[in-house]
Amino acid sequence: MVAIDKILQFFPEATIVKPTFSKSKKKLRTLPKRAFLKIQYKQLTKLVLRNNTKLHPDKFITFPAAKINTQEGVDFFNELDTDLLITCRAPIISKEIIQTPKIAAINIHYGISPNYRGNDSHFWALINKDYDNLGGCLHRIDAGVDTGNILAEVYPLLKPNDNELSIGIKTSHLLGIAMVNLIKAQEKNPSPIEGIQQKQKGRNYHYTERTFWNSLGLIIKQLNPKYSLPERSQKVITYFKNETANFFS
Repeated sequence: MVAIDKILQFFPEATIVKPTFSKSKKKLRTLPKRAFLKIQYKQLTKLVLRNNTKLHPDKFITFPAAKINTQEGVDFFNELDTDLLITCRAPIISKEIIQTPKIAAINIHYGISPNYRGNDSHFWALINKDYDNLGGCLHRIDAGVDTGNILAEVYPLLKPNDNELSIGIKTSHLLGIAMVNLIKAQEKNPSPIEGIQQKQKGRNYHYTERTFWNSLGLIIKQLNPKYSLPERSQKVITYFKNETANFFS
């Protein structure tokens, strides 16, 4: 919501597509994890809306996630006639969908690729005490999972009492700003901005790897009075020209 709102502030004509998922039979053993994630999501939404009351969560059209990579999905995205296709926490898209925009398909990723590809990147960086890789990136979309050329990297301000949710919100703001600046740079560039190639394979974290118990373990660890994150200033690295001067405004 935060990253999208940044884009809509400068490009209100953008079309937001929200994938919808059909309800499937849930396994009883996954109940603790699902309950935990639901509580966490509600807390995250509350924190976001507390300081961002003018977000645009309702400005979207829906499309079934199961049909995105079908011919119906290809036809749908072709009809949108997009210049840039920007994904954020979206299902993996096929080669045919990647080719629908006129310029490029770009992903907003919560994690620093290639070190943290896939799901729950901030969570795993915290578990691994890899605080230098807490952040996010913009990258071109290719056939792999978060393996395309890097266009920008963002590293949010860190304070000792930060946690997964607060880091995610701050990362969202920087990713939104970086995306706006990338679009503005692309407007001035006659050819697609390529970025830089990822030179390592890194690690792709899967949704199933995060369990209720290791999530609970991180929370318990953070409740320890002696636990604190190292302080860090925010930093943004871009691999495109024509960045605006007021990048952090």
